[in-house]
Amino acid sequence: MSSVSKYIQDTEVNKAMEAGQHHLLLSWLVFTGVLLFALYVGWQENILSQLYETDRSHISIAITLIYILVTGHCAMRIGKLSYESNQVHNISHYIYENPDVRLDVEDNRARLSGYGYVPNSLMGRYLHDLVLQHQHRTSINNEDNNASRDLIEVYAAKLKGPQEIGWFATDIMLKLGLLGTIVGFIMMLGSVANISDFDVTTMQKILQLMSSGMGTALYTTMAGLSASMLAAAQYYMLDRSSDQMLEAMQHISEVRLKPALSQA
Repeated sequence: MSSVSKYIQDTEVNKAMEAGQHHLLLSWLVFTGVLLFALYVGWQENILSQLYETDRSHISIAITLIYILVTGHCAMRIGKLSYESNQVHNISHYIYENPDVRLDVEDNRARLSGYGYVPNSLMGRYLHDLVLQHQHRTSINNEDNNASRDLIEVYAAKLKGPQEIGWFATDIMLKLGLLGTIVGFIMMLGSVANISDFDVTTMQKILQLMSSGMGTALYTTMAGLSASMLAAAQYYMLDRSSDQMLEAMQHISEVRLKPALSQA
């Protein structure tokens, strides 16, 4: 790796570690606050009531319920990742401030000299496994440099795996919106399927039914697209925070801890 690319990587990692305590949680709270304000305005302007009353297929209600569940799941993941991010930040900061720190395992827990036991967290388990991996490689005289990358990939799967259900739900909401579009057009076209005469009264009823079907198509599409984009924004925040944590964990192990383990 060139010195320029290494400098860029170090800068990105340092930015991630200096993001601040509970940066992810605060960002999500700001996002949620703005969304709640927009929903309040929409309710006061009768936009939401018009949405649910016009949608004769009731798909918009299903999309809303899925979005509420997705937001609840996202809130739990935000709290979890915010805690994990703080642990990565604190431990990484300590290691950078103490270049001569030593890492070992005691009582089946990772321990840093001068710091004590690493709290039970993703970072703590990663450091624990890093020491065990180094001890195993040393015992069999194996210097496979890909092993550490395999380890970080395992933790990446653990960290980002629970978010896959969120992306699946995001896709489902989008598909439901498109399904509502089809249902609305079927309702609109079905209103003219069995016309026997074209008097004024009949035409008025047909236009009302067509308008209702078109409203169903448009409102369900709007609900599906809006909910899908809002959910995707939240899970993008989660994935971005996860990537920053993993980059910081890998960087601190490759640059600071593995050389210290090799010298031990």
